[in-house]
Amino acid sequence: MEKPLHIRDLLDILHFLSQDEERGATAGHAQVDEENRRCLESLAKTDNRSRLDGWLETRRQSAADARLPGDLFRSASALLTVVLILCAVTAGYGGVFSFLAYTGTEPVNVLVFFVLFVLIQGFLALGSALPLLFRIKAPSSLSPFGVMVGHLLTRGLEKGLKTLPAERRTETLGLWRRLKGDSRAFGRTLFYLIFSRVQIFATVFAAGALAAFLTRILFFDTAFGWQTTLNAAPEAIHRIAGVMALPWSWALPEDIGVPSLQAVAGSRMILKEGIQGLSGAHLTAWWPFLALGLFVYGLLPRFLLLIASKVSLRKAVHREVMAWPAAKILLKSFSAPALATQVTEEHRSEEAEAELSKRKNVTPRQNGVPSAPAVTTTVLVPEELAGMISGLAHHLAEPLKHPKIISVSMDTDPAKPETCDRLYLIQEAWQAPIRETLDWIVELKKTLPEDLPLTLLLIGEITDKAIESPEEGHVHIWRKVVAALTLPGLRVEGIG
Repeated sequence: MEKPLHIRDLLDILHFLSQDEERGATAGHAQVDEENRRCLESLAKTDNRSRLDGWLETRRQSAADARLPGDLFRSASALLTVVLILCAVTAGYGGVFSFLAYTGTEPVNVLVFFVLFVLIQGFLALGSALPLLFRIKAPSSLSPFGVMVGHLLTRGLEKGLKTLPAERRTETLGLWRRLKGDSRAFGRTLFYLIFSRVQIFATVFAAGALAAFLTRILFFDTAFGWQTTLNAAPEAIHRIAGVMALPWSWALPEDIGVPSLQAVAGSRMILKEGIQGLSGAHLTAWWPFLALGLFVYGLLPRFLLLIASKVSLRKAVHREVMAWPAAKILLKSFSAPALATQVTEEHRSEEAEAELSKRKNVTPRQNGVPSAPAVTTTVLVPEELAGMISGLAHHLAEPLKHPKIISVSMDTDPAKPETCDRLYLIQEAWQAPIRETLDWIVELKKTLPEDLPLTLLLIGEITDKAIESPEEGHVHIWRKVVAALTLPGLRVEGIG
């Protein structure tokens, strides 16, 4: 049975991927991917889930000296749980215990107690169960108020950013977009996280209320009666009590789970007559009904909702992490071949040695193990560059493993390219990333599958014999601008 993912795992994955994104913006994603692949070199992992677990554990071990967000969340969550429990016990136990205070002159009003501590708890539990019963999605089902608040925050942020320098404005806008994207991607996880904390409070409140009731019954002489200004007959009250007791009355002896008609009539209080004429047996006949009401309508549904919220939270974390585009790209990078951004003699010798080792260790087809499918690579070249680079396929054959070259026009809407494992778009590094170019790139990225990265391959000066490496300053500008777009899987690499 595979180990479930927790909020701690989610936060640590977000943290490490955020670190990789920052390092990728400076050192390049190709180097980051290679480091991530090395995390799994000594681990025999085959499926995506086990690979993700192995990668996460390796990254945690490498960051053992640092306090990770998952550990901080676990400490904060434990503290919040203790505070919620203390508040719930104080409210539940203290509220019922003080309400049941009996002076000997006026019994506890059954109708008021049932409405305040049983009926209201039942209605609140039913309201809490509705999102689970009808599987209401969050945050896609935001209320008009939530949409308005989000819009106002966005507008306010945009106006505030105008006062910042251009570079800080780009970084802040990128962070805001990343936060918005994460909140949409993990909306159900956030919902169940809050929902489970509400159920903890409500469960402890109901347990405290039931404990206070039983304490009063065991150690104090408490009488129960009912009174109303309305001309309600004891028969009507008995029928109402019988309906409310349906969940448990069938399993208990007669007149135990619900008071008998005689006990209901004998516990009716009339203001001018007092309680002198009422029977003690009738005044105590209500307590089993009230205790079972607190359990069935208060404690039991909250306990079940607490369990359901915990299970749903784990499922939501697992489902949303595995469906998150950044996680999909990470998992795909584990098996993708490395991108050689600089082709040197040393690289050629290393690549030849790796290929020789691979051929020696590969399992023959006759042993029943099929060989791994070939990786398909596609390179999109703008029309204005296609005629300038002679022998482009030859230049890219070694670093990109013989890609398929496709000429595209950036003056028209991008078309979805054919299915491939890796996709690159050639751009000249010295040419600044203008808004029209960025908009075209964004539209192209939207046509691609979430787990297919789009790498902007920056080139330097073009000569007849080679493609020169781009200047580091130009690459840095492109990475800063692309990072502000906060599109998962949109990367920048330089090649020469």
